[in-house]
Amino acid sequence: MENQETTRKKNRFDMKRSFRRISAIIATMAFTTGLAACGSSQSTAPPANKATSSVTAPQGWKKFTSKNLGYSVYFPGVPEKDTYKDPTGAYARYSTVNDKDHINYAVSVTKFTRKQVEDSKGFNDAQKRKVLTNVARLLQIDKYSFTTVDGHMAISYTGHDSEDSSVIMRREVVYSSTGLYGLESFGTSSSKYKQFVDTFRLSEDTQE
Repeated sequence: MENQETTRKKNRFDMKRSFRRISAIIATMAFTTGLAACGSSQSTAPPANKATSSVTAPQGWKKFTSKNLGYSVYFPGVPEKDTYKDPTGAYARYSTVNDKDHINYAVSVTKFTRKQVEDSKGFNDAQKRKVLTNVARLLQIDKYSFTTVDGHMAISYTGHDSEDSSVIMRREVVYSSTGLYGLESFGTSSSKYKQFVDTFRLSEDTQE
């Protein structure tokens, strides 16, 4: 009995230590480019729902799949890849542009290391919320709401383009055990943005 109790205490300690390590790493990440510090009111996260397989995309939009980054989504055109770098690392982004050559839809990804993936797979909902809260704090977002995207916990907020404050930016940051996914739009309607987000799917090998 004493050995079992010692083992349980050790397991709880290891999980807490893993959570602190992931949270600390997330809190030092410069997650992606073009982020604004404003949004909608904060609320409690709804329970995560199972991902749905059916996708209804706007007419003419094409499915884009990145096997390396572990997701698929529908874009209104052919997305181009760019890489944002800062002292903490590099982040992959795929995006399309409008007729004025300005980004209208984008998905950016920062992947966890193998050790971080192992740690995060054991996280409960409260710990996932803590990670996303740390992301919001890093991005200086005071107001945001918790939501789900493809059955995964996420935060949602609205801001303004850093280069043109008249352009509305809408964004979800999606938590996965393999990394964080940012879905964003610039200068689009809320209904169009929702259609974009609703087409997002994580690959089977990235599901929690």
